[in-house]
Amino acid sequence: MGERGTDAITGRWPGVADFAVPALLAFAQIAGTWLLTDGIAEPLDRERWMVAVAAILCCNAALIWRRVAPLTVLAVTLAVAGAGTLAVDHPDTLVGGVSDGIALFSVAVHRHRRYAMIGCVAAFLVMTATFAPTRGAPGAVLANGILDAASYVAITALGQLRRQRKARRRELSERLTAAERERHDAAAAERERLARDLHDVAGHHLSAVVVHSTAASRIDDPDLTARALTAAADTGRDVLKALGRLVDVVGPDESADGGLDTLLPPLCQGLARLGVPVSLSVDGSKRLRPEVKNAAYRIVQEALTNAMRYAQGAAVSVEILFESGLVEVTVHNAAPPEEIPAPALGGGRGIAGMRDRAESLGGTLSAGPDGSGGWTVRAVLPTSPVNRGRGWPEVLDGAAIGVCVALPAVVAFAAPDAILGGWSAGAAVLAMAAVAGRALPLWWRRRSPYGALIALTVIDSVWALLAGRLGSGPMLSLLFFGAPAAMIAVSSVGCYARRGVLTWPAPLIAAVPWGIAFAWLPTLDPGSNPERSDVVIFGLVTGVAFAVLVLLPFWAWGRAVSGRGIRWELNALETMALRTGEAVFAERHRVALGLRGTVLDHTARLVRTAEAGMAATQSEAQEALVTVAEHARAALTDMRSLLNALDEA
Repeated sequence: MGERGTDAITGRWPGVADFAVPALLAFAQIAGTWLLTDGIAEPLDRERWMVAVAAILCCNAALIWRRVAPLTVLAVTLAVAGAGTLAVDHPDTLVGGVSDGIALFSVAVHRHRRYAMIGCVAAFLVMTATFAPTRGAPGAVLANGILDAASYVAITALGQLRRQRKARRRELSERLTAAERERHDAAAAERERLARDLHDVAGHHLSAVVVHSTAASRIDDPDLTARALTAAADTGRDVLKALGRLVDVVGPDESADGGLDTLLPPLCQGLARLGVPVSLSVDGSKRLRPEVKNAAYRIVQEALTNAMRYAQGAAVSVEILFESGLVEVTVHNAAPPEEIPAPALGGGRGIAGMRDRAESLGGTLSAGPDGSGGWTVRAVLPTSPVNRGRGWPEVLDGAAIGVCVALPAVVAFAAPDAILGGWSAGAAVLAMAAVAGRALPLWWRRRSPYGALIALTVIDSVWALLAGRLGSGPMLSLLFFGAPAAMIAVSSVGCYARRGVLTWPAPLIAAVPWGIAFAWLPTLDPGSNPERSDVVIFGLVTGVAFAVLVLLPFWAWGRAVSGRGIRWELNALETMALRTGEAVFAERHRVALGLRGTVLDHTARLVRTAEAGMAATQSEAQEALVTVAEHARAALTDMRSLLNALDEA
């Protein structure tokens, strides 16, 4: 029962969940249809009831195979639901628009984007055509069509996001399984590179010192002895410089186990001891990949150095902010106390070098004056390779805005008891513009969830105050029907707020407009006394409490999605990068420790002995050559031991 363009598991028998969901859905559809049509002026007769029940059962029976053959199931549900809706010919039944939504979601999850988009268009056209005869006036058809379009686009976007998430998790699981092998391979490659560099840097030079010094020590020639000592000292300095660069690949800050909150205080305190007033703020904590930690540390180091050079005496602040998937580094120095000439230090590569570090990780860096004579360097570094391009998340955000605009529009103008049905065209346009404007902050619900929530809360609070002041019950009703916007904003705070930020106040913040609206409700009742403060306070408290109870589940859902989805992927990516990166840095650190304790020590003694011999008598110079050769041999011996250890590893 396979289909083209599939990534679903075909040829398998449906599982328990495949039966359970349609069974529950069929019960809900039948019960909902009964509740909506019972006791109305034109209830369903027996024949139409039988058609409705038969269509609902057939659609949900097809849903059992929604994972195996989602395209076929979508076609069946659209055909049966459409025919059932036309046959029943009643606007208050749940025959269509339910099971086809589940089938469309399955298509979006298990099939390519092209099939999902075709299914979305097909579902919209079929349901719009079948429901049009029951919706009456053209305005009602248009408003409901907008709501249907936004709903189907949202279903498709959710399904495609689910598909991408599943594919991403499969990829991450496979990469996590191979992470240990990658770690060993990376460590082996780094050992090989370090061994090659050690041999090329020190082996040839130290061997030459042994040969030349030993030969010169056997010939009593002052000029030859002096040249041999000079060559040994120069060669030793070259070796020290080359090995120093190799050791500096892993500084104490990079090989340390701590994070930026551990590494940056010593750096800032060191400048403070030199008279530079430096303040450090680290907001949050996160285990970073070695390359991200190194880049952040070096950017702060370079920015502090520039501040010390070009803004002597000015206060400097360093801020580290951890957010979901990124770390933001900001170094700001105030204007210097007095105008001083810029020193001729540095090579002009400071800012370019910092920008290269940030961009090599997929981040950004900006540097420039702040308008008050100071200077600000700001870098944003991703903690893991996250794709931030436009895609289905933006489609989903647009659909969410569409639903939040279309639902109040349907209630205002298309419902049987349209709450704004008697308004003039101009007033209706202004009302709908206000509805659309209040939903716009949802576009930023991922990047700035609290900002979107607060903006929506302010707009709704002003709306409630104006509606209450004008005594407009329809405008208050329209605000209540716009509640999905607050639900989406609250769930976004729970899901996307950066780590360390409290999210539980979100339902309380979003409940404020509800409290204001409930406080104004008594003023709309001619028999009440709106001047009594206890009535207003009771309405305010009741509205806030009711809203919090409604919004809490959406906040909890956002928290659950955040914990199970986004953070799992980020942690998996960071774990893989950390395993490989830490293996590489561990090898570098091991070599650095070996060089510091052995090879570098003997080479430094070699240089000091050669320099002392150049100022000594001939006999002492001869002895110095012997000692120089011994130090060179010892350094070579230690280096070979280190190379052997690398080979054995």
